[in-house]
Amino acid sequence: MTKRLEQAQRKQISVVVPFILSEPLVLRRGLSTQDEELRAQVFISCGQSRETEELQIAHRIGERLSQLGYEPYIATEEQTLRGVKENIFRHLENSEYFVFIDFKRERLVTNHEETWRGSLFSHQELALASYLDIELVAFQEKGVKQEDGIMRFLQGNSTVFSDRNLLPNALADVIQQRHWNPGWKNRLLLEREAAQFVDAKTSPRGDLRRYFSVRVRNLHPRKTALNCYAYLQHVRNMGTNTDVPVETIEYKWSGYTKPNAIIGPASARSFDAFWVSHQTPTRLGFSVFTDSSQFVPRISGPGDFVLTYAVVSENFAPIQKEFVLRIGNQLDEIRFEER
Repeated sequence: MTKRLEQAQRKQISVVVPFILSEPLVLRRGLSTQDEELRAQVFISCGQSRETEELQIAHRIGERLSQLGYEPYIATEEQTLRGVKENIFRHLENSEYFVFIDFKRERLVTNHEETWRGSLFSHQELALASYLDIELVAFQEKGVKQEDGIMRFLQGNSTVFSDRNLLPNALADVIQQRHWNPGWKNRLLLEREAAQFVDAKTSPRGDLRRYFSVRVRNLHPRKTALNCYAYLQHVRNMGTNTDVPVETIEYKWSGYTKPNAIIGPASARSFDAFWVSHQTPTRLGFSVFTDSSQFVPRISGPGDFVLTYAVVSENFAPIQKEFVLRIGNQLDEIRFEER
């Protein structure tokens, strides 16, 4: 999440210095394979006092959201900084929507009508969701101090409730009125088809090459992915069970001559994963931005390999995926597929 927060601070900068992932991403269920249905995740932030029915209500809200096609995540109060980073921060970063439920806590001493403090933990999550620009709806229990904390700065008004048991259906009504959509993700996706290649020459007299590409799909229906860079992050030789040395270097987008590209909403763009000459189909070539051969990977066959590609963007979370490569003795024996 720290990287994404740093990216948010750089939104006004026209040129973004790309970064490569220092460790593998842990991809959440729903993006680890290509055939699972995409469902927008809703982060449910609400109090969970063990002396009340709050936790049961949270689960009922989650069940109602599931019925509407969403993937609910119920935030639990973490007791350690590590728990906050690994659970709260990570799930907030991966959520498309945010639901804020502000239950009553301690009564406040005032000279006016009865007023109660809201949930401090939920208000902290609300502040993070606001910073990450996650679309949200807010509910506050009757009697909770109005416009307290970050609530005073939010554009949308909160819905006041008095009967906790009616919350699941009340929430369903509000999100339908706001036209929330369960069928999208705020992220990029790497994919390819088995026959996704093209034969072409670099010049009229150049050698004929076969280019193999990886497609990057923007799953957001309205947001353009800015300053996207593609990398080969890791190569494993499955025959020798050893790693092939790989340098951090930008890869070329198909049909485009710059290292950084944009990907429009609900659209896709491909980058050149590698190419092989028709004359020497056992040796891979790479279209990379470098002035030194030291940065070009050296991969040749026959053999089986696992290639991990990564894409980073100015305004989307980094994404990576493994692909299986089989190099035979002939051009048509090359297989490059999703793992």
